[in-house]
Amino acid sequence: MEKMTVAEQQQSIEAFRSVIRKSENALASMKTGAPQTKLLEKRLKAARIGADVLDAHWEGKDLDVSNEDLLEAKEVLGGLLLTLPSFLEKTKPGSGQRTYIERRIKAFQIAVLFLDDSIK
Repeated sequence: MEKMTVAEQQQSIEAFRSVIRKSENALASMKTGAPQTKLLEKRLKAARIGADVLDAHWEGKDLDVSNEDLLEAKEVLGGLLLTLPSFLEKTKPGSGQRTYIERRIKAFQIAVLFLDDSIK
């Protein structure tokens, strides 16, 4: 994998923070126990782990996450990666939305790669 600049690393972490914020806001308005709520909680947990794994890798910190949670996060983020290109196709080249989605795709790809490395 190519070496990333500090700015690219920060953009990747910010992509995850954005997903986390949006998920938390959406959860606040959902019914507890509904199927959509459980799915969003699962995605939120995966996003938090994704951000943690990036931070741990780039900052040389220990990652305190169970192997089971790492596997689940990898599966969830990998699944989301499959859906993101369809959103990208609907955006105009050079638009802010396209840049945002491209950064999210890159962040998810890197996180999945690092999750692979972290799984024992």
